[in-house]
Amino acid sequence: MSWLLLVIGLAVAEEPQASIVVEAHREIEVYVAPIEVMVSTNLENIEAEIDSNAAFAYSSSYSHNAKIQTGHGAYEPVKLNHGRIKIYNEDTILYAWEDCNYKIKPLGCSIQNNHYYIETTVHVDDNELVVRTMLFDSDAQVIATGVSKNKKIIKWIKQQEIQQQQTIYNQPATSSSQRNCSGSSCSTTQATVPSAPMSTVTTSKPKEEMPLKWVIPHKLLDRNIQQAMLLMWCSTRMDLY
Repeated sequence: MSWLLLVIGLAVAEEPQASIVVEAHREIEVYVAPIEVMVSTNLENIEAEIDSNAAFAYSSSYSHNAKIQTGHGAYEPVKLNHGRIKIYNEDTILYAWEDCNYKIKPLGCSIQNNHYYIETTVHVDDNELVVRTMLFDSDAQVIATGVSKNKKIIKWIKQQEIQQQQTIYNQPATSSSQRNCSGSSCSTTQATVPSAPMSTVTTSKPKEEMPLKWVIPHKLLDRNIQQAMLLMWCSTRMDLY
């Protein structure tokens, strides 16, 4: 009996003890896709050219505005306890993740590699230009957006009317003669004395032409990309817990 108890005690002693492994926070990585411009207008005077990497450049500058969940229902600045956010574009992502083609399926690759994805689009029509940027999490859910707009301006300039003034007198002007003598010679001069005016009549003749139309077309500026990216990053709330 004592031998049996000894065997059971050795078996219990050799059983591995359970341990708690604390996993550190993963690095925060964001892939920024090139800007996509979609034009649905035939107007040729609209400028819609932009650097495709402008969103990547501004994300690198404004990503510190993001907030991270503390795990207690509150959010804190990302640099307080998590360091900086790593930002990649289609050229630099290859050095971090080689297992997926980000040029073909950027959102799918971001989901596969468990990081964030930024999509920026520019929509241009006859009357308005809209820059919209969206931040997706690793579950393909939009967690932050930023929008900047530039609208066409139309001003109407009214044609100037013509005004004419006419003075009406009581009676025609009268003339008088004046005799001037000097020494032994004399001369006579005639002077016209106008009568006082009775009234002044002003007539207005409006222009028959239509008002002039002054159009200031909308255009894509680097400032529009900057504003959209700043708004998006300032509204970003990341849940890492």
